[in-house]
Amino acid sequence: MRKCLWILGSFFLMMFIQANVFAQDNAVVAKIGERRITLSDFKRVTDYFDAERQKMLETNPQLKETVLRQFIQSMVISDLAKQKGFDRVPEIKEQLQFFSDNFLANEYLKREIAQKITVSDDELKSYYDSHKDEFKTQDMVKARHILVRVDNSASDDEKKKAKEKTELYLKKIKDGEDFAKLASDFSDDPGSKAKGGDLGFFPRGRMVKPFDDAAFSLKPGETSGIVETQFGFHIIKVEDRKDSSVESFDVVKERLKQKLSQDRTRKELTDFIDKAMKDSKTEIYPDVLTGGDKK
Repeated sequence: MRKCLWILGSFFLMMFIQANVFAQDNAVVAKIGERRITLSDFKRVTDYFDAERQKMLETNPQLKETVLRQFIQSMVISDLAKQKGFDRVPEIKEQLQFFSDNFLANEYLKREIAQKITVSDDELKSYYDSHKDEFKTQDMVKARHILVRVDNSASDDEKKKAKEKTELYLKKIKDGEDFAKLASDFSDDPGSKAKGGDLGFFPRGRMVKPFDDAAFSLKPGETSGIVETQFGFHIIKVEDRKDSSVESFDVVKERLKQKLSQDRTRKELTDFIDKAMKDSKTEIYPDVLTGGDKK
């Protein structure tokens, strides 16, 4: 289904391109009979993709080739459909008109509203100064751990053996053996074992409470005793800490600009559409969709 929708979208974009003269002074990326499809023709299509998808195309040559193939396939099949007169079938013409209206509306809103929205540096700074709580970072620690896994439902004997194994690892650490190597060799946590037990930085509340309490009670370089959680027995070593702070304006400026631009764009688009609907005296009767009567 998703592929069908993509092909329909490509077909519509194809109509847009066929209405233009193909560039003859550019590299040819495909030919359909005697018709040449150039790189600039292809770029005109991908220019309509959102920023995330364009970035994916630029970093993934295989995906770019897939998109090209899908685009060319849609043109070839479209030609066959026209030869059969499908573009003159009333219900198909109605659907094409719907795609055309939708595309035209989106382009109008993008070019007349969204692309004209700006946020000044003064506005960004004013928002930052009055919303500093939004840019406050949490206390964080960087830690490693060794886990000896034992299920909550395990017998007392199984738990005893698991704890004794953990005590052995703790003794090795106190005797000077490398924590990361012990974690790589013996930890039962598959997510961190290959990284020497490294959990990276994490804020308060990310881990289960006994683990969290133990980790945040340690100073950098300190190792905990045995910590029991629902997953088993842990030994924790804290390597670094970051205290709560407020990110500087320079650090958050671009992120804040994107947020305020999106918020303003959303509001102005909504206001513009609402006004256009009101000015055109539009009435919508959603109850009819569920079998009700229009008001």
